[in-house]
Amino acid sequence: MIQTILPVVYGARNEKTGIIKIEVRKTESNRTDGEEYLVIDWELENTGDAYFSKKVFWSNEQINQVNDYLESTNDFSGLSRVEIEKKKLQLALMLDTQTNLLPSGKTIYGITPNDWELSELC
Repeated sequence: MIQTILPVVYGARNEKTGIIKIEVRKTESNRTDGEEYLVIDWELENTGDAYFSKKVFWSNEQINQVNDYLESTNDFSGLSRVEIEKKKLQLALMLDTQTNLLPSGKTIYGITPNDWELSELC
């Protein structure tokens, strides 16, 4: 869904370097107050094993706000309903990654917001 433009240092002890790809998948949930997603980090050369994953929750309010923003800044014409949902999820991941910054002003992996790009949709 999104990936780093250049190789970054990653791993529990920062012993590896590679292009990082991040995917988001909606999980099965009975919650009515929002959606739960699984965020998965892969090293692009080794997509067989995710090296990091976590569940995140977005409230209905957060989802609606992001949806309204994405619809006002993007043209989804010509895409099917499923393609639109996948594209919105990808764009929401990019938006969150580039704006939910660490105290240092950097994104995850200690890089700048401009060090990320959209990748192929899952």
